[in-house]
Amino acid sequence: MAIEHVLQSLSYLHLGAIAGVAITGYTLYGIIWRLYFSPIAHIPGPRLAAITWWYEFYYDIILSGQYTFKILELHKQYGPIIRINPDEVHIGDPDFFPQLYPASNKRRERWRFWTKQFGADGSGLSTIDHDLHRIRRAAISPFFSQRSVRDLQPVIEERVDTLLARFHEHGKASPEIPLDMFYPLSAFTNDVINEYSFARCDHLTEKPDYGRSVTDYLLTGTHYGKWIQHIELILKFINFLPDSISSTLVPGWNEFLKAKRDILDQISSIKQTENTPKWQLDVSHPTIFHDLLSSEILTPQDKAVSRLAQEGQIVVQAGTLTTSWALTIAIFFLLEQKPLLAKLRRELCTAIPDPNAVTPLATLEQLPYLRAVIKEAFRHSIGTSGRLARVCPDETLTYIDKSVENKAPKLYHIPPNVPISMTTYKTTTDESIFPDPFAFKPERWLQGDSEHQARLDGYLTVFGGGGRSCLGQALSYAELTLALAKMFRVWGAAEDDDDENSRGDGDDSQPERPSQTMRIAEGTTAKDTRMAEDWFIPIPWRGSKGVRVYFKSN
Repeated sequence: MAIEHVLQSLSYLHLGAIAGVAITGYTLYGIIWRLYFSPIAHIPGPRLAAITWWYEFYYDIILSGQYTFKILELHKQYGPIIRINPDEVHIGDPDFFPQLYPASNKRRERWRFWTKQFGADGSGLSTIDHDLHRIRRAAISPFFSQRSVRDLQPVIEERVDTLLARFHEHGKASPEIPLDMFYPLSAFTNDVINEYSFARCDHLTEKPDYGRSVTDYLLTGTHYGKWIQHIELILKFINFLPDSISSTLVPGWNEFLKAKRDILDQISSIKQTENTPKWQLDVSHPTIFHDLLSSEILTPQDKAVSRLAQEGQIVVQAGTLTTSWALTIAIFFLLEQKPLLAKLRRELCTAIPDPNAVTPLATLEQLPYLRAVIKEAFRHSIGTSGRLARVCPDETLTYIDKSVENKAPKLYHIPPNVPISMTTYKTTTDESIFPDPFAFKPERWLQGDSEHQARLDGYLTVFGGGGRSCLGQALSYAELTLALAKMFRVWGAAEDDDDENSRGDGDDSQPERPSQTMRIAEGTTAKDTRMAEDWFIPIPWRGSKGVRVYFKSN
């Protein structure tokens, strides 16, 4: 028996050795293939990034959202085109943007590694196939067109008025307590996207804490996204758990489940009224689900409640944080640089003689300085800070590297089905395009001829580009336009009238004296508005207390 036991042990050791050799051989084969035989082996970049996904994981997860900054460093070292993981090519040349994200109907598909982070494979945002995405987008895009947004101006304006009323109340009751602006502004944008898209909202703007838990759950969700990108099993495990357990164990998951249930319930109730006299009668205006359920181009499978719920979920997430962050940035810099605010208020007081009158959105959109402030706020906000990858399934893209002086341009051919990405943060902070990029200068959008302005607009890539650009662009512009116009038509910077430097541009005229004033809290600086971590959306430095503002009402 002892001999048999020894022989059996030796057999196990033999099998283990064979398995070890096989794993080692397979690993070596993978390394050699990725370094020398991969279709992107000719693309420069760190060899470790070409070999293993753990390189990106280290900067994304271990160092907390730092890979975007590392990519910028790699471009300085290796040039405008680099390989950033075993499968992906990143291009840092802003002029390549129209080729990668064309306005035409060239086929551009999502990449599964990129879409995993949203946990909503049925949504239009996560749809990989080009043709299926075009159908899903065509069904929903009319709802977010500029015309539709203008038609629903009263829906947005009612939420703006409610927000400003809350600020007025706070300024009277607690002028010595600053507000972290991101939370009331996120409550506003969350209310708007829900009321605009679904004809229902949680009225976060009216809540004492502005629905802080909702904003926090959305922020937490962006952090989960990076983990899910690298380890998708995490999401599968959470979804496997009963809701009662996952909502207890996972921070923010309870709010996610509530939002999901609310959307499912609303779709179900709308679907039940289809082809009945009650269709659209139970809501104050048509919703996104009315449009999708009545669409003639969507299949029955695409009208399934479960898929539409994912569409609604993405709409809420996308429509809350990025727009509120742009608003936060605009308010900070206008209060920090009083000449800018004085110039804006002069324009607003002229265009809106009666602050209580309703001014058409189309009229406000034509105010040049307000428009310039909004563009500069979007540029600083970055939009989605994570890189946007595209796959060209039937086209070889060629990048011409002209970066090396006194040498002939070098051509890099990128074969079909290779993920290629670019990063908005790199473009919007490019000094050759936007001199002094971290300064807030609305005037940069007003200088030069029309050709120069069109060129600058082309570099404002915060809404993406091509056939997969952000659907909510018109709505975001409308929210900033109405919020900033109505706010600063009434509110001004504290001590504005006593500050001779507040005039700016050599203009001796003064705007109408503000009836209410705002002031940046001590310790709040421009550092609190800059991206320090990339979690698909820009996150400021971890020690930030937020952009805090004092309000004072007369």
